[in-house]
Amino acid sequence: MRSKLDTLAAEGQRTVACTAPAPAHKPSVPETPATDVTALADRTPVPLPDWCYDSSDGDGTWYYNRSHACSIDTLSVDVIDTRTGELVGQIYYQTNELVYTADDLPTWGHQVTIRMYGGWGLISGTTVEGAATCPGPCTLSEADVDFPAQSVSVGSAPWGEALPTSTATAAGAIGEAKSTMYWVFNNPSWTQGTDLIGSQVVVPVRCDNDTKGVSTPGCVFKDYAPVNVVSLSGLYPNYARHIQDAQASGLPGAYPDGQPLTRQTNDTTITSNRRTACPQASSGGYPRPTGYSCDEYPFASTHQGAASNPLLGRTFDWCQISTLTSRTGPGWSACMIPATENTAAGRDDLRIFYNENRVLENDAFYVWIVQ
Repeated sequence: MRSKLDTLAAEGQRTVACTAPAPAHKPSVPETPATDVTALADRTPVPLPDWCYDSSDGDGTWYYNRSHACSIDTLSVDVIDTRTGELVGQIYYQTNELVYTADDLPTWGHQVTIRMYGGWGLISGTTVEGAATCPGPCTLSEADVDFPAQSVSVGSAPWGEALPTSTATAAGAIGEAKSTMYWVFNNPSWTQGTDLIGSQVVVPVRCDNDTKGVSTPGCVFKDYAPVNVVSLSGLYPNYARHIQDAQASGLPGAYPDGQPLTRQTNDTTITSNRRTACPQASSGGYPRPTGYSCDEYPFASTHQGAASNPLLGRTFDWCQISTLTSRTGPGWSACMIPATENTAAGRDDLRIFYNENRVLENDAFYVWIVQ
C-alpha cells in the first residue's frame, strides 16, 4: 500500500486503509458470547472452547482436536494519509476463528469473530463484512455464507459464518477440504478500505461415508488422533484393568506417550486376530470360567492385533489363563473378564468411540486409562 501512495494521492484518494500484523495479544474469554445484538439479534455464533483461549497467545497458531479447530490472531487496520504517508488512525483487533464438525453430518461450520480491543484516530463508523470459499470436494453457495456488514467498536463483536458441505457422501466416499473465511473493513471517511483478508483452516476437514458400521456421512479433523478414555472405576473396570496392565507391559496405544494403535477394518484379519489371542477351548484354547469370556489387547480391530505377532502372547496373574505367561515388549495379551462386561465394552464403548470419531482404516488412536 505504501508503495502506491503517490499514485493514490494523484487519483484523489486521501485516506486508505490496510491490514498489518500486530504484536501478539494474549486473549481472554469474553464475558458474553460473541454477537452484535443491536444489529443482528437473531444471530448466535458458537463460542470458542475454553481450551482455545488457554492454549493461544494470540499469534495465529491453530489448535485442534477431532471435532474443532480454532485460532486467535492479532492484527491491526492502519489508516494512512496518502499525501503525507502518516498514520491517521488504527484499529487493534483479534480474530477468534472456529471450525467445527459433526460426526453425523456432511456439513461443517467455519466462523470468525472480529474483536476490537483498541484504536485511535479516523476509525469511527468502521464496518466489517466478509465472504468464504471452499475449494476441493465441497459446495458453498451464497446462501451458505452469512457475513453482513457490521459495526466495529470496542465491546462489539461482529462475526460471520460459512457452512460448507462435502460432496463425499456416496457410499465408500472420502474427501478432504479446507475452507477459507474472508473479511474487509470499510469506513465512509476512507477513500479506500482494506483489501480482502483471508484465513484458511490449517488442517483439512475429512468427510466420509466409509466408517464401518455407520450408514450416514460425517466429518472430523483426521490429523488429530482421538483418545478413548476408559475408567478403572467406571462401567468396565476389568476391561480397563486389562488394558492398563497390557500397556504397562510394553504394548502400544497408551496415551500420551505410547505408540498409537491403528484401526483394522478387514473382517478376515479381525477374526484372525481374535482367534490368535483367544482360541476356543474346543480348538485347544483356554477354558472359559463360568460367566467369563476372553478379552484381547491390542484390540482385534487394530493392525497391532495378535495375528501380527502370534508367538508373543502374555497374560497377568489375575486373568485366569494358565497356558500363557507374563512378558514385556511387543506382542499381545489375553485375559478372562466377566462376559457381560466384555461384550458391553466392545459394543457400548469401543464401537461408539470408533463411530463418533469416524475412525477409518489405518487411522491412529490411543486408549487412556484413568481412575
